[in-house]
Amino acid sequence: MDIENSDVNGIDDVERLGFVSSLELPVVAPSLIPRFKTLRATALKTMKADGDSALVTGNSVVSFVGGLSEQLKQDVQDGVLFAQLAVDKKYPNKDTHRVERFNYYNEILSKCGWTTTGEAIHKVTGLKQAFTMDQVALEIIASVVGPNKVILDVLAQVLNALKDTPKALSLFENETKGVNSGNFQILPCIATRDGGVLMIKTCMQFKSSSRVTRVLFWKWNHSNVDLYAAASNSTLNQRQYAVVRQTIINKLEASGKNYIENIEL
Repeated sequence: MDIENSDVNGIDDVERLGFVSSLELPVVAPSLIPRFKTLRATALKTMKADGDSALVTGNSVVSFVGGLSEQLKQDVQDGVLFAQLAVDKKYPNKDTHRVERFNYYNEILSKCGWTTTGEAIHKVTGLKQAFTMDQVALEIIASVVGPNKVILDVLAQVLNALKDTPKALSLFENETKGVNSGNFQILPCIATRDGGVLMIKTCMQFKSSSRVTRVLFWKWNHSNVDLYAAASNSTLNQRQYAVVRQTIINKLEASGKNYIENIEL
């Protein structure tokens, strides 16, 4: 096997492309497609290649810190959305298959070129009597990035901006919640010295004893919600992603659900 065309798991480019090509995405009603395309184009136009920016893509909040190229930003948001939609297609009920959804999401990202550490999703303990999901997410990310105050400050700014951006918040909430549960990702992305990207892959899932109406900024009581989370550093192998880039783009366009909302910082 050609070493340059394989990853640490021994998956070559033919297998990688075959796996991505085999995945199915949910299809959105044709009447909604123009709106989604408009949102996506607007977001890309307003993003700055040399500054900090953020966006909502499906049930993820993605933020970029540092000099990431436009192509790399596009690859991150397309890859993340693609993985989310593929998971939703295989496990459409967001109230069930918590572990299966998480593992499948990681598998897809790994096949698309993201490193994976094999982390398991675990129950979050020691929650305050009353808390909000954004507060817990910041605490979890802080445990991964350590003393990197810049990342945490930018992420706090992003979440505050999301709170004040009804359109983006509505998109995020609609994609996040089930009837009695929810799952979402908070994904800070940082430019690396070699021109790559490091993503703090933060996945959160919860189950509530009551019907879910709001998620991120809603004040939860620890007695009526079980929260699970996983967070780790993940880097993108750009050569491996390039193999599947066009297939991912084609599938997103075909599904009619390639949409994001930009958050200006």
